[in-house]
Amino acid sequence: MRRLFLLILILLAIYLAYPYWTLYRLQNALLSNNAETLKKIVDFPAVRANMQKQVQGGLLKKSQELGKKAPVLGDIGEALTRAFGPSVVGGSIDSLVTPEAVLSNPTVVEHRENQEGFGDFLKWAFFSAPTTFTIQSQNPEKADAPVITSTMNLEGFRWRITDIDLPPLKTLVPDMIAPAPEPEAGAPPRTRTTGRPEGAALDERAVRPDIARQL
Repeated sequence: MRRLFLLILILLAIYLAYPYWTLYRLQNALLSNNAETLKKIVDFPAVRANMQKQVQGGLLKKSQELGKKAPVLGDIGEALTRAFGPSVVGGSIDSLVTPEAVLSNPTVVEHRENQEGFGDFLKWAFFSAPTTFTIQSQNPEKADAPVITSTMNLEGFRWRITDIDLPPLKTLVPDMIAPAPEPEAGAPPRTRTTGRPEGAALDERAVRPDIARQL
């Protein structure tokens, strides 16, 4: 009975430590430029598929927000997003989310050259379910940097990163249409390109030189 209890404790300790060991292996793969190990830890096809859904959904939401401000532009943007979004977004993500692209990232290259770990990027790492492990990371050099949430799932006897939540699209893409500023109290009437106050009557002689010549 005592041996069984000891065995259970050992298995529990291995289970709890395994995802952290996987993160350690991930760091070593980045620092040693090891693409094969990186592929074993990161399920790149699953990550790409999840990212494509996020970006397409974000673009569609952005088009719908634009539609509230400018209905015609919003309808056009939504139609274009639905028609061309999957191919454009898919192609971009397919080329960006690869082992080679990750290993050639400037931040990764800098840490590799200096042999510096990525522990300062880590904000949180713990189980969110028995077979799901959540990691939150942030660039420590930028106070306003978005927090990136990654998800590891237990696949068989291996923990693998299967999803990375992108930051909100508004942090990556500026507003397509900025709201018009409210006029200040007591400010003079707005003028058009002609220079006359809005609502003022036109001088017909200024508009029709032929009439002015007849007067």
